Amino acid sequence: MKSIFRVQALPARQGDCLWIEYGESKHPHRLLIDGGTPETVDTLQSRILAFPVNQRNFELLVITHIDNDHIGGLLKLLDAGIPGLKFEDVWFNGWRHLPGSGFEEFGPVQGEKLSIWLDQPGQPWNQRFDRKSIAVPAGGLLPVKTLSGGLKLTVLSPSIDDLRRLRPVWEEECHKAGMDPSKPQPPPQPVVPGFEAFGVVDIDDLSATPFKEDTSLANGSSIALLAEFEGHRILLGGDAHATTLLSSVARLAASEGVDQLKIDVLKLPHHGSKANLSRDLLERVESPRYLFSTNGAQFNHPDQEAVARTICFGGQGAQLIFNYRTKFTMLWNETTWKSQYGYQTRYPAAGKEGINLNLI
Repeated sequence: MKSIFRVQALPARQGDCLWIEYGESKHPHRLLIDGGTPETVDTLQSRILAFPVNQRNFELLVITHIDNDHIGGLLKLLDAGIPGLKFEDVWFNGWRHLPGSGFEEFGPVQGEKLSIWLDQPGQPWNQRFDRKSIAVPAGGLLPVKTLSGGLKLTVLSPSIDDLRRLRPVWEEECHKAGMDPSKPQPPPQPVVPGFEAFGVVDIDDLSATPFKEDTSLANGSSIALLAEFEGHRILLGGDAHATTLLSSVARLAASEGVDQLKIDVLKLPHHGSKANLSRDLLERVESPRYLFSTNGAQFNHPDQEAVARTICFGGQGAQLIFNYRTKFTMLWNETTWKSQYGYQTRYPAAGKEGINLNLI
């Protein structure tokens, strides 16, 4: 029987919604990482409804963190009450998983709505972690869990300190992410289709821009994973901080006796933000493909500095893969640049959104 290992970056506007399949091609196992924005949930829901009721099961649902462009679509999906939808386990760090939090301490914000759903009797919540925090310890081995069907997941982020720093501002971050049900969701800024001039773009200068780390505590709490199946690997960066990822990648590489961690795909942290992708991180991994999940709405991702760093420090012949065609992504489809710097690009078909990557 033929095996598959496939990652699909579904349309999620400025967010993430990753559908992963692995195992036997005719009967694959599935996991879902994040659900994109509330406005894009129809694509995810239609995809699930296309399966018979008795096949709407996932080995795992990962909600990387509380930002609306990751969790918002999932909350709408759960509200829809899809018949037969089942997750064997759900990985999510809620308030109770932040160091120093008490079990009963829940806020009124919509982010806690997910915690209430997960706390129902019989509902799995961080089951493979004995319902405790999903986090990287300060020393020793990184946490590793293997799902049914043989998919190996290594936790790269967050650290215990990342979770501890989030605790005092948990409620504030939920509000900033637009997760208060008593307030309307702010409309996303429109995406301008097609290519527009960005002025003079110098890839070498952009790549050399000093790195300044993301300071968002919500992003710092993001779950990032290394997914492995039959010798193939994808690093799923979530919105994690570069220093946390770098530390975990370095530890994993050292345990394998290598300087660079060899992977098949790097899903860029924080949609290609310049504050979440450092040269040091890029030079610690060896990857032929780099996946960007964003249409540039609200934050204009991917940042030019992050793409330039990927081009210059990501390895000769690297392929940049985008799940949208927008002015922020089509900028890099410049023949002269691709020839000069030796990189490739891949986009959805014209008029389409989302993209598939077959690792096997």
